[in-house]
Amino acid sequence: MFKKIVILVSLLLTPSIALTQGNIIHGPFNIDKNSRVYIKTENDISHPVGLYLERNNKSYKIDSYETNGDVPNIDTFFFIKLNQVKNIVILVSWHQKHRAEKINGDLYKTYGYSYKNHKLIPNKSITNDPELQGQNGDFNGEHLHFKYKNAASIKKYLKDKFT
Repeated sequence: MFKKIVILVSLLLTPSIALTQGNIIHGPFNIDKNSRVYIKTENDISHPVGLYLERNNKSYKIDSYETNGDVPNIDTFFFIKLNQVKNIVILVSWHQKHRAEKINGDLYKTYGYSYKNHKLIPNKSITNDPELQGQNGDFNGEHLHFKYKNAASIKKYLKDKFT
């Protein structure tokens, strides 16, 4: 009987151990010889996805993406050089559906990070740019269109803005 209880308890604990470690959902991508970046799921209901920088086999959490009516979806992740600095750009979306308010669409927000001196720091000129966040779909009876929903359109916008 004791053996059955031990086996049952170990089976119940195994999934929770796996959840705390998270699964890599994008990457890892090399950013230089000794560093790479990746996005992984996390065991945090309010911020279930995180961005990490791994340097010399040590991982550092750079940012996390919050739940906003839905879990965050990573729609695109790419590198771009702006003003001679390597940047990472991540487009995050959240599906929104609220019948009473006539909402059925997606929220979008673009996050930018500059890679300088082996550190990844938020690029506020990208993250806080109102053109790179918006809504697509039906919101309060109005049909809205967000035009920067993929890497190609975001890259073109950033190149035009920074050159």
